[in-house]
This record gives sequence, C-alpha cells and structure tokens, in this order.
Amino acid sequence: MAVFDHGAFGGAREAPQAPSIDGIEYPRAASWAAGTLTNLLSDDKGRQLFRCFLFDALAEENLNFLEAVDKLKKMRQNDEKQAFAKEIVDCYSPYVNLSSGAMQKIKTAAATDNPDPNEFAPACKEVRRLLENDQFPRFRRSECYLKYLEELLPRSYAEKWATSFEALLGNHVGRQYFRVFLRSIHAEENLRFWEAVVEFRATKNKSPAMLNLAKVILQSYLAEGQSNEVFLPFGVRQVIERKIADQEVDISLFDEAIKHIEQVLRNDPYVRFLQSKEYIDLLGRLH
Repeated sequence: MAVFDHGAFGGAREAPQAPSIDGIEYPRAASWAAGTLTNLLSDDKGRQLFRCFLFDALAEENLNFLEAVDKLKKMRQNDEKQAFAKEIVDCYSPYVNLSSGAMQKIKTAAATDNPDPNEFAPACKEVRRLLENDQFPRFRRSECYLKYLEELLPRSYAEKWATSFEALLGNHVGRQYFRVFLRSIHAEENLRFWEAVVEFRATKNKSPAMLNLAKVILQSYLAEGQSNEVFLPFGVRQVIERKIADQEVDISLFDEAIKHIEQVLRNDPYVRFLQSKEYIDLLGRLH
C-alpha cells in the first residue's frame, strides 16, 4: 500500500475533522493567535484546526509535507527511508511551491540508497516560511478559527465588553463582531487601521520591516482618496508623512493617530454596537 494518496490534491479531497471542544478552555485556544506558528503546531487541537483551515484554503499539502519529513527523520532502516523519501517527492513535488534549488536537493536525496533527511531542510524552511508569513496570519483571522473560539467563549467575557472597550478590542471574537457591525455603518476602515498599527508595533523597532510596514499603512489608510482612508486631525497625517519620508520611523509613529481613531470608535460606534441585535443575540447564545 502506498504511504500517500497521490490523488489527494489533484482529485477528490476528504475534509479533515475539526477538533472537538472537549477538554479545552477559551484561553488555550485564544493563545494560538497570540503566539507563534510553532506554539500552534505543538498543540494537538490547534494543529488539527490549522489543518482544517489549510484544507479550505487548498494549502494542506504544506503542513502534510512538513509532517512527512518529520516522519522521515525518525526512520532508521535505509530501505524504508528510501521508499518513503521517494513517496514524499512523488506526492508533494507537483504541489508544494519550492525554489529550484530546494526541489533539486530533495529529488537528489530521494534518489540515493540512504536518503539524508538534512537535505530536506531547505525545502522545509521555505514551506515553513510560507506558513508563517501567509497562511498562519490568515488563519488567525479566519472564520474557521473564530467560529471555534466562539464555541468556547464564556458569557462573562462577552459581558465584559459592555463595560470595557479595551476588552472588546482585545478579544478575537468580540473584535470580529465589532468589525461586522462597523462594516454595516461604513466605518470598518477605522478598525482595520487600528489592527494594522497593532501589527506595526509588533515588528522590530526601527527596522527596515517597520519602515516598509509604515509605508504600506500610509498608502492604504492615510493617502487621500483611498477607499480605506481614515480621517485624522489636521497635522497628524503630515507629521507621519514627514517622519516616513525622513526614515525617522519608530514604534511611536502612529501614537497620535491611533489615539484619535480609538476615540472615534469608542464614542458612537461602540455605544451603538452594544445595543445591536448581533451583540444581544451572541449574549443569548453563550453560557
């Protein structure tokens, strides 16, 4: 029997089963978004939920490839390693997006009598980088993950949103419900800007990555005429533009802007959200 189903990606695909909510509490599941990809994959339920997300995103071959290489590393018999390495190449090379150099390394290794798992390291590094930079961030915002969190959400958490704006923004489920409400009143760009600044502040201070992200935020949310443009007090945007142009970017770059946006959100939209049917219905569903 073949180790892999070679039609798994090109033909019919069987959806993985979502992890149950038995034996898990909300803080554990919420930590998957706050932590790293490594932390997520080290949790059996987190890994399985991520697998479900990747399946929906037509990208489950990336996680499967990493797991297959991990299995190869544990093998000791040469003939078993040789057969398994060939299976990995045959099954995944048409679907996993690798550089030509990394692809050649795994094909060469698989053709030897005693494949060296270390030759798969460059390929694993590229696949893991893709998961970390693209698929893991999308997982944290995905309907798959947010629905799972909502099933675990204690009512007391959602009740706290009524007295704490910070608790609402700091909760993944709460922020998603607030986002949907803001979209209905054509104000979602304010929350999107807030989230972009949170991401900006999480990057290495005064690094090239921070400067690049600052430019993206400026173009996406502060440039005149953009569909996501947020409106700031006179002078605030000009200071940001000047600092970016002079490459004087640090973690405090958007401090004045975010204070203004938080105040905008805290006033009318937040009050109206607490009175919305969506929030009231959510409270009714929670225990």
